[in-house]
Amino acid sequence: MKTLLSVLLFSGVALAQQPNVLFIAVDDLRPDLGCYGASHMVTPNIDTLASQGRVFSHHYVAVPTCGASRYALMSGLRPTSSTDDNNAFNNMPTSLPANPESWVDLLRRNGWHTASMGKLTHEPDGFRWDFPSNYDIGRSRATLPDMRFSWDEIIYDHDKWGAQRYPLFAYADGTGRVRNVSAAYEVGVDGSGASLPDEAYPDGQMAQAAIGKLREFADDGTRFCLAVGFYKPHLPFNAPKAYWDLYDPLTLPGPVPVSVPTGANSSTTTNSGEINAYTGAGDRDLLRHAYFACVSYVDAQVGKVLAELDSLGLADNTIVVLWGDHGWCLDDYGLIGKHKVLERSLESPLIIRAPEASNPAAFAGIPAEGVVESIDIYPTIAELCGLTPPAGPDGSSLVPMLRNPFAPGKSHAYSRWGGLTTIRTLDWRLIQASGDYDLYDLSSFRYELEDVSGSNPSVVTALSADLGTQGNRSGTTYATWAGGSPLLLDPDGDGDGDGASNRSEYGAGTDGLDPTSRPTQQVSFEDLTAEGFSADETVFRFQAASDRDDLSLVPSTSTDLLNWSFPPLEFLDATDLGGDVWELRFRLTDLSAAARFFQLEDAGAP
Repeated sequence: MKTLLSVLLFSGVALAQQPNVLFIAVDDLRPDLGCYGASHMVTPNIDTLASQGRVFSHHYVAVPTCGASRYALMSGLRPTSSTDDNNAFNNMPTSLPANPESWVDLLRRNGWHTASMGKLTHEPDGFRWDFPSNYDIGRSRATLPDMRFSWDEIIYDHDKWGAQRYPLFAYADGTGRVRNVSAAYEVGVDGSGASLPDEAYPDGQMAQAAIGKLREFADDGTRFCLAVGFYKPHLPFNAPKAYWDLYDPLTLPGPVPVSVPTGANSSTTTNSGEINAYTGAGDRDLLRHAYFACVSYVDAQVGKVLAELDSLGLADNTIVVLWGDHGWCLDDYGLIGKHKVLERSLESPLIIRAPEASNPAAFAGIPAEGVVESIDIYPTIAELCGLTPPAGPDGSSLVPMLRNPFAPGKSHAYSRWGGLTTIRTLDWRLIQASGDYDLYDLSSFRYELEDVSGSNPSVVTALSADLGTQGNRSGTTYATWAGGSPLLLDPDGDGDGDGASNRSEYGAGTDGLDPTSRPTQQVSFEDLTAEGFSADETVFRFQAASDRDDLSLVPSTSTDLLNWSFPPLEFLDATDLGGDVWELRFRLTDLSAAARFFQLEDAGAP
């Protein structure tokens, strides 16, 4: 016989020491990942990271080109006409600024050892170079990095390719790109046709270098920020044969959508000229296969670094951020490349795994659907590290969405490319081109199909006004909720005498001054056969407010009222009750105990 007792207790999650930061940037990575619903992709390592942290399903970059996107990421600044191209890092300070030049500099000034390897800024090895306009060969090394005051170390070995070649364009034989001669892809094989090892290309070597650096940090106990910038899947799409073999070209999905949006302004649907530097790019199906192979190759390198982080015992107190610098069109809309203000060019992956206090196991792996931007990463890392960013960065902290995936995102994301500007809400994309507006309804399909500006003039008017404003998250804090009421000032008090603490009323979204409005929770036995379980499942349900910026309710269970944990609970679903209040259901997976108790913890309690 099962004996179940539900108790409404509130206990805070203990805060750990200031965490390390492992930041992984992946060049030209669009959200073609298993964890983003791309079932054809073989990305087990990034998918595992996603299952442990938070996937941001609607993350948008500031500018669909490498240098400008990374400048916005590092500086936290909304892009302008002077920072929306690959010369954006020219705006970085040349003498020591009063305020940090980047979130990396903020960490460095506060005691983190900051190390960079690979492409984190526009330059593939972090240093500014003099190079010919074709980027191919003949570079002479400059003495300064793209960000002069952020890194304690910039680590890079040019190996067989040599310092004169642009590191992005590496072929396995040690050559680099020759414009209009080199192939757009390479199947990495040795003389016998066997797959080359991962280290035949720079990303494989970079993963090993990152592993070595992590071991150094573990040995000496350094609090670190290690930033690793992988090159693939940037052109040319070169990867060892083993990763090509993961895909059957006959079963790969085609482009989505297949043609430019109906009624689109022609300036928004131009092709990027980047592909024209290569030969053999005419077969778009083969090009897609090559891109997917490069994504799986990089996934393997990410996996090696994360596995080492775990084996060294560093994972629990390390923030891991995986970020793509922009999307890419693989014949989607009939277009190739980035450099557009359409969804496929502006969407990119953002996955954050934070320590337990800000990353409750109860919500691990549940995607956050709200709109977010790359400029939000600066304040997010700062808050997770217990730091206050200076005045200037424009983003909003995503920590509330890390604690609770149902927390609201931003009103809109802003992006630009040249004279084109755009904002994205959950339901709409508005594009401005020389005073002309294209409007796309994305409420039921993710990608632009038809300009509907003519039939929705009020939406155009409202969204066009937002082009000049910074999008923000809507959320509240305990102090705002309490509203100065003396009965609510103490979170552990009971302002309305209904037996529920003020803290619990705040977290549940009930009225702390109305005794008839109190938090609800329930343990029940339910038929879950429709969900693939049995007809007699034990379910713990409770209501929680999603817009609480400084608190999130998370369940735990115990058999003795002494030892509490989230397992053996399992998230089932969430129902929007309206007014930013949700009902959450969790299934008990272990029924072996004679008695079972439940409580709610307040992660990030005020």
